[in-house]
Amino acid sequence: MMLALVFLLRSSQAGRWPSAPLAEWYRAVLIPCGTVLMAMLVMVWNLGHDGAMAPLPYLPLLNPLDLTTGFVLMLWASALRQLASEAALHNALLHRLKIGAAIAAYTWFNLILLRSAAHYVGIDYRFGALAASQFVQAMLSQVWSASALLLMRFSASRVMRRSWWSGAFVLGTVVLKQFLIDLANGGSIARVVSFVGVGVLLLLVGYFAPYPKTAHGAPPPASA
Repeated sequence: MMLALVFLLRSSQAGRWPSAPLAEWYRAVLIPCGTVLMAMLVMVWNLGHDGAMAPLPYLPLLNPLDLTTGFVLMLWASALRQLASEAALHNALLHRLKIGAAIAAYTWFNLILLRSAAHYVGIDYRFGALAASQFVQAMLSQVWSASALLLMRFSASRVMRRSWWSGAFVLGTVVLKQFLIDLANGGSIARVVSFVGVGVLLLLVGYFAPYPKTAHGAPPPASA
């Protein structure tokens, strides 16, 4: 199905058969709907499968599940780029679709981490087993905090206040998770490392990613 969508995407761009009579309909309706269907299937596969490819060993990104997910995300990006060039969607809706694609890519990255922990640490790829693992909780705290720091740093450098607050929300969620979940799991080296790591990242946020105040500094008044 992905190969068929890629073929239709290329043919609609070049105006060739079979999309030549209805190229605009292919670009605005058929290809986006097919891409959404593939994204839904991949989401179900990611939630229910651990990416094992026995008798071969598990390799992050180089297993059939991650390769399929990566191809679907590239197909999604190509479909969005084509819609943007055709002005087939309102700019606000197109922006939301791009944000949705970014969230899907980040969710996929987190699932790769969970699958890697399941294979290399010996944890069942089930929600209950992963949530009860102190190693997984510490890993997620570090990854989410580092992601929030990068987002807030990027937003501060480009004066994007809404994105900065999104990073601050993620960071606050991590701190809340540590007090409600990590502390309830008892003491361990993983929990100590998690608390120290998040504390260091909080200090780095105050130094490298302060809240953006103004987009451009006002020019000083000219002296008489």
